[in-house]
Amino acid sequence: MRLDPRGYLHHSRPMIANILAFCACFIDVVCILGLFHTFTAFITGTLVVLSTELFQTPDSAPLKLIVIGNFFISTLGWYALVVRMRRSGRGSLRLLLLLEAGLLAAFMLIAALSAPLSGPLALATVCAVVLSTYGMSLQNVIMSEILNCHAPTTFMTGNTIRLVAGLVDGLSAPEEVAQGPRSRAMQHARVIIAFTAGGLVGGYCMSKIGFWSLGIPVALIALVGLAQPHEPLKREKA
Repeated sequence: MRLDPRGYLHHSRPMIANILAFCACFIDVVCILGLFHTFTAFITGTLVVLSTELFQTPDSAPLKLIVIGNFFISTLGWYALVVRMRRSGRGSLRLLLLLEAGLLAAFMLIAALSAPLSGPLALATVCAVVLSTYGMSLQNVIMSEILNCHAPTTFMTGNTIRLVAGLVDGLSAPEEVAQGPRSRAMQHARVIIAFTAGGLVGGYCMSKIGFWSLGIPVALIALVGLAQPHEPLKREKA
């Protein structure tokens, strides 16, 4: 029997969440280092940085407002698109992941070819931030509306809480029912580890080859997308 490597990347397997978590932190670290301390997948971080920059470096603060506004608008758009795809029976998870990869590839090309970026409100900087925000907001919608049976890939605080809860429930529950909480705890633990690894690899690669390092998450997301079957969207049940 031949093993199909695409099976390991199928949307029902936990590996897809691990890979997307790795890519999410990788991209945010690149954005922090290369786009004037800007998060594009982690709005909590963006709000914290905005609150500090308003008083310390106000010239950079408008870029964070651009991220917040575009994240909200693009999330509305992606959510509406997913709903329409489900109702029409057209479109697929494969298409959405390849679209995310395409947006991030455009981000990489604009940022890399324009480096060093001249300022937080330079045209190339704003374009790069907007493209990255669109791509990462799409990943958030994919995880919340399609792959919600998996641990979130950009919400590590919640993953940590669920990890601890799973460990406590697994230790305190009778042995015959403890396997479920333990399995959920391991699922969240793997995503946290993958997210951390993505940040470390992203920081190292950014220091060596700059924005071209985004080729790694772009290739991974495209690979995951191509591994998905051609089938209409349906909500995964938690």
